[in-house]
Amino acid sequence: MKKFYLSFLIMTIFVLFLAACSSGQQSSGTNNDQEKESEPKEEEVVQEEEPEETYDLGGRVIKIVDHYDRNPLIGTEFGDIRQELLEAAEKKYNVKIEYVVVPFDEKVNQLTTSILAGDPYADIIGLSATQAGPLIQQDFFYALDDIVDLSKSKMTQGMKDIGKVNEKAYMMKFQVNESGGMYYNKTMFEEAGLQDPYELQKNGEWTWEAMLDAAKKLTKDGVYGLSADPSIISEYSIFSNDAQFLDTNTGEIVLDSPNSIEALDFVVSLYNEHKVIKPNEGNDWEDPRRYFTEGLVGMTQGWIWEAYDRVEAPFEWGYVMWPKGPKASSNVVPLSDVSGDFIPKGVKDPEVVYKIWEDLQIWDGWEDDVVDWFESVLPSEEAIDTAVTMLDNIKPNYWKVYNLNDAFYETFSNIAHGEESPTQAIAKIKGEAQARVDEFLGKK
Repeated sequence: MKKFYLSFLIMTIFVLFLAACSSGQQSSGTNNDQEKESEPKEEEVVQEEEPEETYDLGGRVIKIVDHYDRNPLIGTEFGDIRQELLEAAEKKYNVKIEYVVVPFDEKVNQLTTSILAGDPYADIIGLSATQAGPLIQQDFFYALDDIVDLSKSKMTQGMKDIGKVNEKAYMMKFQVNESGGMYYNKTMFEEAGLQDPYELQKNGEWTWEAMLDAAKKLTKDGVYGLSADPSIISEYSIFSNDAQFLDTNTGEIVLDSPNSIEALDFVVSLYNEHKVIKPNEGNDWEDPRRYFTEGLVGMTQGWIWEAYDRVEAPFEWGYVMWPKGPKASSNVVPLSDVSGDFIPKGVKDPEVVYKIWEDLQIWDGWEDDVVDWFESVLPSEEAIDTAVTMLDNIKPNYWKVYNLNDAFYETFSNIAHGEESPTQAIAKIKGEAQARVDEFLGKK
């Protein structure tokens, strides 16, 4: 009997063991899944936003100087936004921001005097590159590269590039709206059966040759194809033929390069061989613009801001880039001067002042703001498209900064009127121009 119970007990244990094994094999996948499901999930790492830096400048007044009133225009969309930004900056930095108007011709003298006295009268000042150039050479402005990490700046690369002098960034810009091209009388072109310059531009065919062909056909019955300031048309022709006045890397005057001489020869031909430029009557700046607005010429050089004066013109007009020369691969916007903001040496906490400036600007949608301006002053989609295209084709060369602003007026006038050949005129002026540059750069 004992043997029976023992045998039965052993058999029962054996059966239970087999059943357990069998059950374990059938459910092994389920158990693993359950184990996986029961494993703790990796928690998503939520990066906490870094708290915004705050500064306490103790109620200091930050003066922003320019020759016009830069206070926010309250009651307008952008003016109200700018006012909100101003109030937020005043709170964030514990400052009072004050916009100061100083006449254009007095800004530089007042700034120079105050810097030499050790107390600059502006924390931020608006100047042109030509105005700022001599002051930069005297180390009167902070290079932005030296006070902030420009890779973290809200300025675009284009803004940074436009603001460079001597390969360092000095100028602060919050938008790019530079221009420089050609106004043309669409009505006159249509009546003459000429192809619209915008269509030529769109097809990559707006060239010196195309402009000259149009100018010749428009010059008749007291009307001329073009009006021009000899200095401006010379500069635009040089830039548009892949040439320049000054190699800013070496400080060398390069007006006698083959491309430059070819450009000036073309200018001579417009005035003297083809006679398609209406002679000015004593004012090289005003006369060319007046001739165009009065319908006396078919084309003239100009900037977008001049469109305000042409809203009431008694004809339809358009706007295109300057035609490209034979040595250029594309149409460009010559830029020899530009305006922006600077931080004078002697200003306390310049890196914080830069941050304040940055916080005062409208960065989101600045492109839309620029396009809105184009749309408000330009008469057609074609002209607006040209203006937008210009923004990506700016060719800066701030030769005027190097003490050359008034160096070539007589030279270009003599060339235009055939008194000297381009080669003779440039050879005559080059030594004096180079001496100006060398003096500016401290080489003499």
